[in-house]
Amino acid sequence: MAQIGASTSEKIYSIGKWLGLNQNPDGDTKLKYGEASVMENWRVTRDGNLRRRPGTALISSLGSGAVRGLWSGIVDGNECVLAACDSKLYRLFNGAEWVPEELGAVSTAGDVFMFGFSDCAYILDGEAYRVYDGALLKEVEGYRPLVVTASVPSGGGTSIEQVNALNGLRRVQFSPDGEATEFVLPEKNLASVDYVQNAVTGEGMEYTADLAAGTVTFSAAPENGVNTVEIGYTVASSDRLRIERMRFAELYNGSQDSRVFLYGDGTNQAIYSGLDGNGQGRADYFPDLNVANVGESNTPITAMVRHGSRLMAYKTNSTYSIAYGSISLADGSMTAGFYITPVHRSLGNVAPGQVQVVLNYPRTLHGEDVIEWKNASTYFTADERQAKVVSDRVQTTIRQFNLPRCKCWDDNDKQEYYICYDGQALVHNYAADAWYYYSSFDAVALMSFRNELYFGTSDGRVLHLSDNYRTDCGEAIRAYWESGAMDFKADYMRKYTSMIWVAVKPESNSYVEVTIRTDRKSDFAEKVISKTVSGFGSMNFAAFSFITSSRPQIKRLRIKAKKYAYYKLIFQTDKPDTTATVLGADIRVRQTGYAK
Repeated sequence: MAQIGASTSEKIYSIGKWLGLNQNPDGDTKLKYGEASVMENWRVTRDGNLRRRPGTALISSLGSGAVRGLWSGIVDGNECVLAACDSKLYRLFNGAEWVPEELGAVSTAGDVFMFGFSDCAYILDGEAYRVYDGALLKEVEGYRPLVVTASVPSGGGTSIEQVNALNGLRRVQFSPDGEATEFVLPEKNLASVDYVQNAVTGEGMEYTADLAAGTVTFSAAPENGVNTVEIGYTVASSDRLRIERMRFAELYNGSQDSRVFLYGDGTNQAIYSGLDGNGQGRADYFPDLNVANVGESNTPITAMVRHGSRLMAYKTNSTYSIAYGSISLADGSMTAGFYITPVHRSLGNVAPGQVQVVLNYPRTLHGEDVIEWKNASTYFTADERQAKVVSDRVQTTIRQFNLPRCKCWDDNDKQEYYICYDGQALVHNYAADAWYYYSSFDAVALMSFRNELYFGTSDGRVLHLSDNYRTDCGEAIRAYWESGAMDFKADYMRKYTSMIWVAVKPESNSYVEVTIRTDRKSDFAEKVISKTVSGFGSMNFAAFSFITSSRPQIKRLRIKAKKYAYYKLIFQTDKPDTTATVLGADIRVRQTGYAK
């Protein structure tokens, strides 16, 4: 707050920048000038202005249940927006307009997580593993690995790819000797032999199969060759249920995103995908042994997020870093290996799947805090100083949130970090380093699409949040801002104020009520600053009207307060179809004697 004035007894104090919400844990209301002790449905812009929060408009109404998941990305070369609600998956955007289209069934008993991979969208709901390819929603069948190559008819050969936990599908390549007609597969008691073909031409071959013995017999011996016969078969058992119970995913493979890490089944295990024979990453191939056990088995993984060349793994009470490496096998071959390093022994993340990377640093929810994980190097090490609490200024508010049930989102385009719970949101504008609080904000799933924020509600609606809207789907937005108790650098003095100048942004249909409160009196007149669409209009006795221009509009308000020690400035608005942006305020203060 700047201090202006020639007289020592009368000065003008100027607030030129709003600093956001500061409800600190000690209940101290003597805040910095420009900070709020109460701030509801106001936000701070990047240049430090105080603006009423954006409004919302309805995009789609999908049902009566909660929207359990939202996702935007590229599917089959086209922009796609997906939503899960009332046991159904919907495509909301068809590339040109918002037209909801039902794609198929999913479980919405809990969160539905979606991610993009290989031009498709994959869906995890805790009960099934599905894929949407732009045409059909179906369960992921899974890659058929080449388990053995260069096998002779009597069996054996070289092991190539591990079996896929998603299915019982296998394939084997044989090198016929030109004499044998019976070929022995690596396994017995098969569910089926699916095909037998010439591996060079792809042509099918006639055969008979003995499923119990695991053999395939030809009427005539195939010609001598190397890997010229391929047999595909299926075994009855698989570990698919372990995959389907997973609820979240993160992409990682060292410096690339070519592997999928699945987690969230309530255990400390993450299952990661493999590469096929061509070295391509796949989201439908989870080799049986590709399991990472993170920390002790009695606490679950709650979130994973890639950070640089490392994969951060968070549990409810600890944090780990996973690095890509290689392992030498007994036969001399090399395979990918992932090395797990502890980072913090007592801090982690309690909100499943809600870790966001904000300005290149992960943020987690733990205890009653928002933790930001910072490291000056390119990867995290076992150094507990890397965990920084960034929510001290809003401790009073965040204590009202049940953090394990919160939904978090980083709106990178607006540089705002959201923590949403039970119709409320705490928002950190990290460009301005200001916190604010939204009420009547029923966000249970969030996404960014075309540089705009969208969210799903607990009653099945998908809403668009934008400054272009001045209501919440037609309902007025009540916004209230109250400063801390300002003593104007002399809490021991009595003071007198009769004049306030408020600078507002010239906007159509702007409206804000201004009043004050002191330690001596709480009932003061409310002064209104407003502007009609045309620039003129009939106003009540306390109203002011001004003409739009490119310059800030300065209004002088007469609100008398006397014999006070502490002074609070209040802005509020609750009129529909209006907006408000406060740029600054100047308060004329005269000292009248010592406080008694």
